Amino acid sequence: MSRTVLAPEGYTLGDGSSAATVASARWGRSRWMVTVLGLVLVLVVGLALTRPQTSSTPLSISNPGADGAQAVAQILRHQGVTVEETGTLADAYRLLDGAGTLVIASYTFLSDDQVASIADHPGDIVWIAPDSNTLDAISPQLFAAVPTVQEQSMPASCDAPAAVAAKSLTGVAPRLQLSSGADGATGCFTDGSGYAYVMLTRDGARPVHVLADASIVDNAGLATDGAAALALHTMGHADHVVWYMGGELDDTVLGPDQTGSTYFTPRTPPWLVAGGVAALLTALVSAAWQGRRMGRLVTEPLPVIVRASEATRGRGRLYQRGRARGHALAALRAGATARIASRLALARSAPRGAVVAAIATHTGRDAAEIDTLLYGPPPTDDKTMLDLLARLDSLEDEVHRS
Repeated sequence: MSRTVLAPEGYTLGDGSSAATVASARWGRSRWMVTVLGLVLVLVVGLALTRPQTSSTPLSISNPGADGAQAVAQILRHQGVTVEETGTLADAYRLLDGAGTLVIASYTFLSDDQVASIADHPGDIVWIAPDSNTLDAISPQLFAAVPTVQEQSMPASCDAPAAVAAKSLTGVAPRLQLSSGADGATGCFTDGSGYAYVMLTRDGARPVHVLADASIVDNAGLATDGAAALALHTMGHADHVVWYMGGELDDTVLGPDQTGSTYFTPRTPPWLVAGGVAALLTALVSAAWQGRRMGRLVTEPLPVIVRASEATRGRGRLYQRGRARGHALAALRAGATARIASRLALARSAPRGAVVAAIATHTGRDAAEIDTLLYGPPPTDDKTMLDLLARLDSLEDEVHRS
């Protein structure tokens, strides 16, 4: 049958460590590192959430560089106009919702079907520096001229409202040409070989504005001459602007029917960072809530009866394998002390001093020697442990013989 050995009061089990003391010691050694890492994590997350999103893509409204278009977007927003950037025509159609101004700022390639779908938009359409292949699809009356930057001021020389408001342009390339007898097309800001701005009127729809040079709207050129006035008058008619920055994989059209579209590009949703931080915090709270506690051990009945001798041998093998001399000797000391105390008619709750004094009186040994033998420090090697075991057996035999 199994038995339980209780250590007398004041007795130290093994090296005196427990799960709680070990956890406390480890926390004391590592808490400064955990604190620093926690502060760094909080700082990184805070910067990621509060840092404004910027881009280095030319003509992007989130690009604060010289070739970006952040300035014109900010001016429009200050005037109450909503400006949103998108990378697909399908998204642009959804954002426009049948109204607003569509700005075609950048693209790699647009098919005739895509340009035709753009032309069906009833609101203002602003093309920024379209390539020569796209000009013919925009209007048969348009074609490209040889681009030469004009450092001298070019007056509007037309009656288009946006050009009249701008009055003149400087430092742009007037590379747009119109065919003779063009109907519904107005060319402005010319050096005699081409135009820097063309307005195409449409029946039942707002005009199409074609800007020959990206420097009219970029951050570096917006402050020159009448560039800002021209850009704002072409884009600020409606209270909503969709800024199209087409990627090379976009083959969607500006319309509800996307049959045949194969657009795909991995993009990070704007909620991913916030969602990841929320998931991390949830995991940490769950770990603290459901994680293992270093509390008191809970006993439970064994499913089978284990013989005391088998349990003792098994525990001894475990102590030997783990080189746990302190725990092994502590168990032997506790058993010997309990048996000696019972032999001397002492209560199990007898204090350490009473046990040592009773043994010293009964055997005539020195009390300090007995205290060291029963309650002393754990052994440091096998030789010391064997010596302590022999002395412990000798003391117990001496008590039982007398």
